Amino acid sequence: MIVSYIVIIIVALMLAFFTLILIARPIQARLATFQLAIESRQAAQRINSLYRQGASTPDILSRFETWPAQGNNRLLLIDPRYHVLADSQGVWQGQQIPFPSTGEDGLPATGTINPPGLGRYLYAATEIGNQSDRSGYVLAVTLRSAAWTGVLAELSWGFVVAGLVAMLVSLLLGVLIARSIALPLQRIASAAGAVAVGDYEHRMVESGPPEIKRVAASFNLMIRRVESSQVAMRDFVSNVSHELKTPLTSIQGFSQALMEGATQDEAARRRAAGIIYEEASRMTRLVEDLLDLARIDSGQVMMKKTRLDLGQLLNGTIDRLLPQAAEKQVELVKQWEQLPPAVGDGDRLAQVFTNFLDNAIRHTPAGGRVTISGRVARNLPRPGRAGIVRSDATTTRSERGDFVQISIADTGPGIPPEELARIFERFYQVDKSRKRGQGTGLGLAIAKEIVEAHRGYLRPESIEGVGTKITVLLPVSEADALTVVSPRRG
Repeated sequence: MIVSYIVIIIVALMLAFFTLILIARPIQARLATFQLAIESRQAAQRINSLYRQGASTPDILSRFETWPAQGNNRLLLIDPRYHVLADSQGVWQGQQIPFPSTGEDGLPATGTINPPGLGRYLYAATEIGNQSDRSGYVLAVTLRSAAWTGVLAELSWGFVVAGLVAMLVSLLLGVLIARSIALPLQRIASAAGAVAVGDYEHRMVESGPPEIKRVAASFNLMIRRVESSQVAMRDFVSNVSHELKTPLTSIQGFSQALMEGATQDEAARRRAAGIIYEEASRMTRLVEDLLDLARIDSGQVMMKKTRLDLGQLLNGTIDRLLPQAAEKQVELVKQWEQLPPAVGDGDRLAQVFTNFLDNAIRHTPAGGRVTISGRVARNLPRPGRAGIVRSDATTTRSERGDFVQISIADTGPGIPPEELARIFERFYQVDKSRKRGQGTGLGLAIAKEIVEAHRGYLRPESIEGVGTKITVLLPVSEADALTVVSPRRG
């Protein structure tokens, strides 16, 4: 980062220098002419001083040729007819160089001359002698290109010094800025290393530039999700182990009893064999549910989408569970009129409604009632990634749609508010002391995944002592229903 700053600074200085050259070219000519005027005047003053001291013209000419000129400049002593009497470089003697020789207010005359075959020169001319007896002129001349080079040489040193100072200050600021960016990134890298070895307690301080704050906030969110995922994985493994341990213990115990002859009579042997069969069946259902859930999670289950009559699908589900409801003396009430068709997998949606209706019947006491209702819900928010549904206030018109709303409400004991949000977790039990029957604890989790795979979502509601209602919302639009196979795949 610091090297990049240095490159940027050098490029910026070079561009500034070349821009200065382009802008300063007119100034360079004026500055060079000003320097020539000073040099011409000084040389004229020295010659006038020698004349006053009584020096002869040959003596003055010999001295004039030894006077040094500044840089690439040259001094010329010219008679009133513009012939060169003396040249500080000893080359132009005898040549005639006409030039405008009248300056303003006694100042040296300045301008440009073009001696034949010699190039284009800037000049400054100062008269020598007194007003009654003009002895000639002193010219200070320089090539116009050389004048620019000389001025640039003078400016360049100052520019180099200013550039070095600017570079040092910029580097200091660059180091401070780089540290303000690099140090948080180093801390994030260190935290990532800690997470890689299993330390999920590490958190980033959300400070620094806005971009770093967002990175730190995203990192902390990622850590929380990873930690939550790890906890869920541990709980999942623990729950699976627990669910398998009980039937395995029963199978092992009763099979050992059969092998050792502990069950002498036929009835005891049949009872032991029956328990072994039931527990093995329970394990089979658990494994099948786990595999089914894993396939849905990974997006491997392709929903067989067809046009469905939801009313007919609900009637079929209710008919299959009527014997169970009659045995428990629970009344099943249907409340819907004509429902619009939806597109989905009929078998999978039947699995969802069967699971919810079975739970409602099992948790409703004798004499209670389970109500199955349906209607069209319009202009509701559509679920986003992973089935997340935003609030009505934060969705636009394009993010809304029409849904078929199927509700299954019972008159059971209800679910505590703190437990309601967790009922779709895998193996989660509201009543921790309740012994499981034929269920595996995965039915609600599988139902949730199936509904989300249809671009729908669930709304659980419950009041303790009144009952529980689970609402399934499925999109009416065929285009919506056919776009997604699994919500976890985006």
